[in-house]
Amino acid sequence: MGIIRGKQIAEGKTKTIFEHPSFSGFVYIDSNDDITAGDGERRLVIPGKGRFSTKTAAHCFHALRRHAIPNHFIEVVDFATFRAQRAHMIPVEIVARRRATGSYLKRHPNTPEGTYFDDLVIEFFLKDDTAHDPLMICNPVGNQILLFQPKKPISEGFIQALSPAGIFHATSFAYEIERMREYALRTFVVIEKQWQRLNVELIDLKIECGYNTAGDIIVADVITNDEWRIWPGGDKAQERSKQVFRDTATITPEDIEKIRSNYEWVARETAKFFERV
Repeated sequence: MGIIRGKQIAEGKTKTIFEHPSFSGFVYIDSNDDITAGDGERRLVIPGKGRFSTKTAAHCFHALRRHAIPNHFIEVVDFATFRAQRAHMIPVEIVARRRATGSYLKRHPNTPEGTYFDDLVIEFFLKDDTAHDPLMICNPVGNQILLFQPKKPISEGFIQALSPAGIFHATSFAYEIERMREYALRTFVVIEKQWQRLNVELIDLKIECGYNTAGDIIVADVITNDEWRIWPGGDKAQERSKQVFRDTATITPEDIEKIRSNYEWVARETAKFFERV
């Protein structure tokens, strides 16, 4: 018998969220086979991707749980579905970077690609596809958020200033920023160490957070091959993440199979995160 889902709550580019039919504090998260880039402007179906993404997310969230990082994951319930705590999502992406690459180079054009950061760089981006997810510089003292274009040097990309109201609980803006920063740091280090055991370098990682029903901030959404860059053997040419799709202008059937194979490989390798050393 299949899962009985409740009312659809939200639908994103690669997943759909449904209420649990019996318990208001739970949801089902279905991953689909879509892969997107350019704020959803490019879209492709990769057979099996939803299944591989759900497996990868489960492996990563289990790793976080072992290290006492609060997250919403409960259990896998179907090939491409997992059950989670219901969370009110904060519309912010938090990115931890170990090496300089991607859009970071556009904001910091004097930084050579591949520059290694001994101390992780943590950046915040407002989730807004129409504005291309602007960079957020958060100033809790001034109770203000400054938005910048994500693909221009900081000195040239200012957009506007915002109040944190409507994004965060304004009464605890400073606390929330620091808690999200802490979770991004801790999550990156946990996943980085797991990949290091497999001779894979974690280059950067995006997480999202939300408030659970008790009002506490937890890591939510998903952690899959869409949320990071990974370089096996430390070699960028061996990239196996979603970045391969971003970098491939014209997709052939061979490219689709390569991308599918990458997601399958990641699901299989992250299963080894369970192995204790």
